[in-house]
Amino acid sequence: MELRHLKAFVVAADLQHFSRAAEQLGIAQPALSQLMRTLESELGLALFRRENRGVVLTAAGEAFLPHARQSIESGKLAIAAARRARRGEVGEINIGYHSALFEANLPQLLRHYFSTFPDVKVSLVDAGISAQFEMLLDHKLDLAFARVFKDHLPDRLRIHQFSKSRLVLLIPDNHELADSFTSDLSTLRHEKFVFLQDAAGIGLTSHTLQACRQNHLHPENIMYVPSLMSIPGLVAAGIGLSIVPETITHLTMPGIRIVPLDQPEMVSELLLISRIDERSSAVLHFINEAHGWDEAAEMKKTGTKPQP
Repeated sequence: MELRHLKAFVVAADLQHFSRAAEQLGIAQPALSQLMRTLESELGLALFRRENRGVVLTAAGEAFLPHARQSIESGKLAIAAARRARRGEVGEINIGYHSALFEANLPQLLRHYFSTFPDVKVSLVDAGISAQFEMLLDHKLDLAFARVFKDHLPDRLRIHQFSKSRLVLLIPDNHELADSFTSDLSTLRHEKFVFLQDAAGIGLTSHTLQACRQNHLHPENIMYVPSLMSIPGLVAAGIGLSIVPETITHLTMPGIRIVPLDQPEMVSELLLISRIDERSSAVLHFINEAHGWDEAAEMKKTGTKPQP
């Protein structure tokens, strides 16, 4: 018994006429009659009886009809589920992050993904960048969001562009430079800085310090902290200055002056990291969604329109 037999039976039962049913199905009437004979033969009972110029269901046909409808609907659901799985809209994804959720685009992407693709179970794992690399290589993570230099990636991993933020200077509002700083970073060389503790040469702090050195700032007095969230409070307390992604300024508080830095190098890029040989449909689908989300966010930010 095949779905085509059930579909033909349901149409014939609804129309109570083989000719009209065949026309609706787009087949010849003899072909429809043959389908019904095959179905009745397999069931070992009559489903129709002729009456006037049409057909009516037998008692067996009446009993069989609702189950035939249910089988057809189940078949549609099964096909839809298989297609969703092929598109990557079903499955599980484990995603690593470390301070990345402060980037506005990432929480919005996750919110969109959770609501649009509820059949994909997404687990978030807070881990340092080195730990994320190890977990990706051990298949304990499928994806990771991090600020990292491409040259520092293990060979089996690759990066995908996701989001960029300008770097800004956080300075106590009672600091002598709070009102007079002219964006010349070299004038800050004797200041104490507060930065996120991260794997040397890999993460946000390393990237920021490299950008500083390109602008003749070589901080020597640095306090490292384990949480990005604590930096605004420490700056407000007068412990030191900091240079952070602009998105962190949403956490600022009284006592802080935010100074934009317009040097081209003062940019922080959040990257999406995956395995080079990734084959999971769900993971590849998430990567495509992330690309589309970033492009849409950038167009919204700049006011540009998609290319035709």
